[in-house]
Amino acid sequence: MSNRLVKLIKNEYVFSIISRVFSVLISLVQSVIVARYLGASLQGVNSYITSITNIGAIVITFGMHQAYPYFRKKYGKEAVFNEYMSLIMLLYLVYISIAAVFMLFKPVSIEVRVAVLLIPVFGYSKIVAYICLIERPNLRNFWWTMVGLLDVVYVFLLMKFTERSFIYAVSILLFAELLKSVVYTIALKPKITISKNMAKLAYELVKYGFFPMMALLMTTLNYKVDVLMLKQYSYISSAMIGVYSLGIQMAERIIMIPDTLKGVLVSRLSKGSDEHEVASVCRLAFWASGVTCLAFLILGKFVIQILYGSEYEGAYMPLMICSFGTIAISYFKLIAQYNIVNKKQILNVEMLSIAVLTDVILNLLFIPIWGINGAALATGIGNLVCGVTFLIWFCNKFNISYGEMTLPQKSDIAFLKKLLGKQ
Repeated sequence: MSNRLVKLIKNEYVFSIISRVFSVLISLVQSVIVARYLGASLQGVNSYITSITNIGAIVITFGMHQAYPYFRKKYGKEAVFNEYMSLIMLLYLVYISIAAVFMLFKPVSIEVRVAVLLIPVFGYSKIVAYICLIERPNLRNFWWTMVGLLDVVYVFLLMKFTERSFIYAVSILLFAELLKSVVYTIALKPKITISKNMAKLAYELVKYGFFPMMALLMTTLNYKVDVLMLKQYSYISSAMIGVYSLGIQMAERIIMIPDTLKGVLVSRLSKGSDEHEVASVCRLAFWASGVTCLAFLILGKFVIQILYGSEYEGAYMPLMICSFGTIAISYFKLIAQYNIVNKKQILNVEMLSIAVLTDVILNLLFIPIWGINGAALATGIGNLVCGVTFLIWFCNKFNISYGEMTLPQKSDIAFLKKLLGKQ
């Protein structure tokens, strides 16, 4: 029994799911404390800053982290790792310097200036977390959970000993990302080297990373463009945006398992797995998302009232409205990783552009009519279009039936046994 348990925990998929469940529980506690500490208005301000920061981090990162699995698969870790990390560190030192100078631009709103300052931190954190996921997935998932715990402690101390303010709200955004940056850099143990080949490597990474960057940018816009657009309407207050953001944040929990599985899938694909494993993981993710969604719809209103308080009661409606599309997004999450590792990133951009365009147009149409509920409807439809588009392409490309991508198969029993270490 003990040997089977050890084998089970060592399985990258299983360990990733276990750590993800703990991470979700921890992040739930963190989100409750943050929501109650900040209140809906400051929560809305933080959501606006986060939207700008996430988009900016993708742009300056330029897909270079997503290019890493391809170059590692092609040349091997020894040939690219240290040079890659050295280049990233040098580049982000430059970014931070530029961001610090931008803080002096007084005509720009304080929210935008703070967002620009946070962009390099978020960008670097994203890169080292991704590289650590490729090289040491179990260690990365362990520390992801530990950082989440420390984040909860930090927010609890703020709630206990301070009064809510803009500065403390920003510090909540910064704390976890800064800690991840330090922890993952130490875990990776890069040897910093400066060589003539760095310029060539930078060129190759940028050339490869452009389309993954565009795909990731469009993915983020599909999630964040609604908040940016809501901010432009004078009758939509920061408090309303805060309530809406909480509902969407809860809806994103529906795809916690696909989000978890995609990281390990990337690691497996970079080491030789093919589309058959993608299909198996897609089925598992689809049903897991469906069960999670059902639980959220049944318990969501009660959970919001009990945990977050009456100030956030309006978050349930956006959660309910957009949840139907969130289930479908699991197909995008997983199939897109296959495309990236196999250098089909242009396809990701082409298919995502359809979803983003749908989302933007529907936001323009629905927000003036239904406000935050209109934004939730646009997001739900955009997610549905995104997932279905990737599903159709994958089935046609590899001659896989839609039933095989959505309905349980006999092979899934063997796959689950393999995950559980029973064979």
